[in-house]
Amino acid sequence: MAAEIRVDTIKGRSGINTFSFKGDGFSFDQKVGIGTTLASDPVKVTNAGKLSVGVVSCHTIFAGIVTGPGAGVGIKTAGGVIGYGFTTLNFIGSGNTFATSGNTVDISIAGGGGGGGSKLDTSVNGTTAVGVGSIAVATHRSASIRVQIDQGANYQVGRYLMIHDGTTVTVVEEAAVATGSMLGSLNGDINHSNAELKVTMVSSGIATITTIIDKITI
Repeated sequence: MAAEIRVDTIKGRSGINTFSFKGDGFSFDQKVGIGTTLASDPVKVTNAGKLSVGVVSCHTIFAGIVTGPGAGVGIKTAGGVIGYGFTTLNFIGSGNTFATSGNTVDISIAGGGGGGGSKLDTSVNGTTAVGVGSIAVATHRSASIRVQIDQGANYQVGRYLMIHDGTTVTVVEEAAVATGSMLGSLNGDINHSNAELKVTMVSSGIATITTIIDKITI
C-alpha cells in the first residue's frame, strides 16, 4: 500500500504557522516557521529558486544539510570568497597554526614572500666560511634570505638575495644592521647539488647564525 499525504489547511501551532494549498502552490501566512518567506510571496512551482531540497527552501541558506543556490560554507580570504563545496583543505609546509572558537577556525600561515620560509640555526666558532643555508640547484633558482647573527652580547641582522646559474652563486645584501660593528659577511657557492649561503665571521668566538629562506622555484 502506498503512503498518502493529504494537505488541506494546517492551523497555526507553536513553531509551525498556518499555510494553505490554493491550487497553484503553497501560500504561507505571516510569521512563518518552516519554509520562511513573505506571506505576500507564495512558494510556487515557478519559483525554482525557492524549491530546494530538504524542509527549508529559500535563496540564501547557510546551514548544515541544506543545498541549493548560495548554500554551504564558503572559503574566504582578504581578496574575496574562493568558493563552496570543498571537502578537504591541505596546508603544505611547517609552522602553520590553527585555533578554533565556536564555529570559527583561525588559520595562521607561516612565512611569507615566496610562500613560506624554513628556519635554520647554525653554530659557528671561527673565521672560516661556513654554510648556513642552501637551496637545491635543480629545483630552485633564487631565494630571499633573512640572516640573524648572535655572538655574545652582539647582534646583527640583514636581508640578502641569492641566485645561481648552476655554476656561480651571487649574493647581494639588501640591508643589514648591527648593535655595534658588523659581525660577519655573506657570500655563496655551489656545494654539490646545492647553492649554499656562507657566512664569514669577523672574529672567532661561538656564534649562532639563524637563517629564514624564502625559495623561488625554477
